[in-house]
Amino acid sequence: MDFMAELAELAMASRLRRLSDTYWQAVTAIYRESGLDFEVKWATVFILIVRQGPISVMDIAERLGVTHPGVIQVVNELVQRGLVTSEKSGKDSRKRLLSLSPDGEAMVPKLQPLWDAFVAVNRQMLTNQTHNLLQSLQEMEEQLAEKPFVNRVRDHLNQSNHE
Repeated sequence: MDFMAELAELAMASRLRRLSDTYWQAVTAIYRESGLDFEVKWATVFILIVRQGPISVMDIAERLGVTHPGVIQVVNELVQRGLVTSEKSGKDSRKRLLSLSPDGEAMVPKLQPLWDAFVAVNRQMLTNQTHNLLQSLQEMEEQLAEKPFVNRVRDHLNQSNHE
């Protein structure tokens, strides 16, 4: 038996990481096989710019629920790669708005069939499951948004110490 599966709840973060790594490697392989110079870590930011642009770094961070520095790192790579442009906002000169560059726009039709395939395969795998992983992840994220894991563990430890 898989030792991490045996550890069950104790290894949840490790199992999520392992699942993520499995996807990351597979998607990277598909991009490379398709001859595309595109990184998995760029995808969510890039897709948001495709669907929403022009958009600010702060708005991207809020929409994705990730850190501002994390978004800046990805955006800098996308700008350096020439897929995204960054321009000052007409309304607020302190704010920079991100849009697709001509190279970025040219990349979308090459990426879209791959993204469609990713969605189709994931849907197929999800329908073959007893429980819906996406729904379970959403529920976990909502619970953690209400009360972070660290606070839950501290409360549990405090309760255990008082019993």
